[in-house]
Amino acid sequence: MSKRIYYTLLLVWIVCLSLYFIWQIWDIYWVIKTCLSILIVLSCGFLWYQNQFWLRKKNATNLHGIPKSQRIVLVAGDDLSDWIESSERWRLLRDSMWVRVEDCAQLIDIYRALDEQNKIANGILLIINPDKYPHVAALEQRISQWRQEIETVQALYKRQLPLTLGIHTNLLDKNLDYWPQNINNQLCRQRSSVQEYFECLQKQLDSYAALNPQQPEHISYTVASTLYLNQQWLIQYVIKNLLPEKPYRNSLYLVACVWLNSFNSNQNADWRKFEIEATGLVTPNQTFTVTGLKNFPIIENNFVHQRYLSKGAKYLCYGINWFLIFCLIGTGYSFVENKKWLQKVIAGHQQYIAIPQHMEKERLDSINNLKLIQQTLHDYMTYGEPRKMGFGLYHATRLLPIINKDINTFQLEKQKKQIIRLDTTALFDIGQSKLKTDAKLVLQGVLTWVQANPNKRVLIDGHTDNTGNAASNKTLSFSRAEAVRDWLVNASTFPEDHFTVQGYGDSKPIASNDNPQGRSKNRRVEITLVDMNHTD
Repeated sequence: MSKRIYYTLLLVWIVCLSLYFIWQIWDIYWVIKTCLSILIVLSCGFLWYQNQFWLRKKNATNLHGIPKSQRIVLVAGDDLSDWIESSERWRLLRDSMWVRVEDCAQLIDIYRALDEQNKIANGILLIINPDKYPHVAALEQRISQWRQEIETVQALYKRQLPLTLGIHTNLLDKNLDYWPQNINNQLCRQRSSVQEYFECLQKQLDSYAALNPQQPEHISYTVASTLYLNQQWLIQYVIKNLLPEKPYRNSLYLVACVWLNSFNSNQNADWRKFEIEATGLVTPNQTFTVTGLKNFPIIENNFVHQRYLSKGAKYLCYGINWFLIFCLIGTGYSFVENKKWLQKVIAGHQQYIAIPQHMEKERLDSINNLKLIQQTLHDYMTYGEPRKMGFGLYHATRLLPIINKDINTFQLEKQKKQIIRLDTTALFDIGQSKLKTDAKLVLQGVLTWVQANPNKRVLIDGHTDNTGNAASNKTLSFSRAEAVRDWLVNASTFPEDHFTVQGYGDSKPIASNDNPQGRSKNRRVEITLVDMNHTD
């Protein structure tokens, strides 16, 4: 078998082994298992694709023998032989490869060849010599062709190809190779941005012209005027063919403009006519012989260093992005569901602790609700929580001890407290605290109950309705409780301190005092048996 088959089988084995370990051995949330599984499959698929990719790349021919370099800059336009000899295809300068592009039709072929070698052009220097175009229409047509080709490359390869515009013209200073020396990166994708960029350059130009002539940065006013006129000409005739009024998807990225000294001029060019109309002066003809190749302006730092990214890497990034979006949506949905559930559990607990102890029916309903929540939490612990509450955000079981405590407390209270309610009508006359003669028939059953629980303390509480004065009601309820206690003490062998007496008056009703039936229920004596260590 070939190495390619061995490599494929190895990746398949790694995937199967990893999935078995994740789903059969590793005890983690199912969502995390799913995430890890997808990540492993994507990673192994990417490695397999890259292996096939590099095998295909081995047969690709190297474009013009270009070695590896930190940057690759395409050089296109006019007068290329002044920088790169016609017999050469590229030139190495300042650790950058300057690749020669003869014509706009050649741009796509060169970019395709670079892509096949896993290389990417960081930018393009488009050199325009306006003195070579007798008519502006020819220059505009040339610039439009370059714009279309650059936009086509950006659309085909989904990568930016930033443009630096180089104007090759006579700067009337043989000691000046190019201007500006330090080019500031300012991204321009519409004409208004270029206008602002040129205004910044003009301020810099004025400051250099005002310097002392002895300083190296000094520029003569003649050069400054030439550059200013050139900027106006560029805005009027060149920029409108490069950049739109409003940028669109694949429109150019103009990052800078640099002027290159050609040391000669053509008085018949439309550019010179524009200069004469603006100033009324004729630029003198100058000719200087330049030996050797000129150095390119320092524009490499203007281009953002772009890394080559294959289609497989792009698809992997897309997959990871969609996967992360899926996780984000799932996590957000899980967060909302968990929040609702936690609020339900907390509300049930708070409702129970807010109900007074004498409201037994309401407390019982609240406890039944807590028991349903308790059962649901136990089911989640045993069988796992619902998927909508997963994604590692489910923590409701931490509230289970609180729910258990509420339920256990209520059950202990029911065990500790045994209550008998006696209607005061059967024990006392209205407004009296002396027992009736036949009250012993009612209290005999209470006595039997108390004697059957000798280890429990007896609480005797008196209650009245809200009829009459509250202070009088409290005194009456206390006196009635004492009367019941005295009878039980006399009828039993228990000491007096075995009983505790309280008079609550009308402060603890168990029914409404707005009707006779409710007031009848509130007029009562409650006898409660509690453990000796109970503090109520």
